[in-house]
Amino acid sequence: MSLLQIGKRKKTIPQLRDKVYFSVSSEGYGHSSRALAIARHFKPSEILLASYSYALERIRSYEYPCVEVSQEVKFVGSEGHFDVGKTILSNPARALGLNQIVQQEMDIIKRHGVTLVVADGRIAPVLAAERLDIPCIVLTNQSAFYPFFERDSALVKLFGRSFEWVMKLWLSSAEEILIPDFSPPNTVCLPNLSDNYQVKKRTRFVGPLVAWQADEVIAIPKPSNNPLIVASLGGHEYRRPLFDSIIEVARQMRHLDFTIISSFTTSYAPDNVRIHPFVKEAAPYFKAADLVITQAGHSTAMELLTLGKPSLIVPDSQQIEQENNARRMCELGVSLKMAYHELGDPSQRALRDNIQHLLDSRQFEARNLEFATMAAEIHGAQRAANHLKEFAHRLSAY
Repeated sequence: MSLLQIGKRKKTIPQLRDKVYFSVSSEGYGHSSRALAIARHFKPSEILLASYSYALERIRSYEYPCVEVSQEVKFVGSEGHFDVGKTILSNPARALGLNQIVQQEMDIIKRHGVTLVVADGRIAPVLAAERLDIPCIVLTNQSAFYPFFERDSALVKLFGRSFEWVMKLWLSSAEEILIPDFSPPNTVCLPNLSDNYQVKKRTRFVGPLVAWQADEVIAIPKPSNNPLIVASLGGHEYRRPLFDSIIEVARQMRHLDFTIISSFTTSYAPDNVRIHPFVKEAAPYFKAADLVITQAGHSTAMELLTLGKPSLIVPDSQQIEQENNARRMCELGVSLKMAYHELGDPSQRALRDNIQHLLDSRQFEARNLEFATMAAEIHGAQRAANHLKEFAHRLSAY
């Protein structure tokens, strides 16, 4: 057979259509936020998104192509305390369960002709992609894991080491690791990143991934001319003490307006408080705010910095990733931090003082505006989308 004939035969091989598959966790607001940020730079025929629970409903509300996948892990805790041990031990994806979820992911990949898998907060799609020889990229703000188990009992440490092994497999099975954050030295999640050479050499910083451009966000109307405090708390029961503390502070600081985004309810809210159990996007509330009170979730931090909003951060107790994020935000001069044990004072003096200090000080506002300018120049979502498109094309290029 001549070289010319070989060339002709190659031309008859059917070409794959590039398709990027995002499999994202619903354990936290940020995973779906990052997927939505990137998805807006793709045609509907080029992507498929997958999740479960409220993240799945959120994705469906944007009318992107999506499918449902099984939950891998559920966070457990109480009274502001995140319990690593109970979370691991209650993980439904252990042993046979994980294998079943991997098979589910493989079926989706094959059925939809996926040419690139992007995993955010999920292990199963990475293992599925490896078994099917499909390129895979991990999108994460956390690539170091063993420190997250150091505070727990010997039993949990033993299980934690096993869990760490799974995490290392998760990262080693991916072609690249995309970090949705500012490049060093301005990286919020820096303490949560591995210093292992094999991890670092495959790590790429793409910038904040938010589902909008800052100038596109239309702020909600403010209730009055008073400063507006927006608290975004979600619905994890162990955050209830923070919700109750904010209600008490609002009762004392009648010169301020408070908007709380949370599934918690109360019959004792003063008239300067508005509670929203669910909002499609928190950004319009953040943009209207003079100050935001929230946890130290990474994607929320990226949204606040992109909008240039000062924040009071109350990380979930013993959730080491959040505690590290909160510490970094303080080091970067954009936030103040409080711990749950500081909310024990019935008068809530510490919370009141921190709120007033952030409202009175201009240095936090100036520093946050510097980050907003950087975010506008980076165009993180577009940068990430371009990179994924190049990866997705590799299987169909020749």
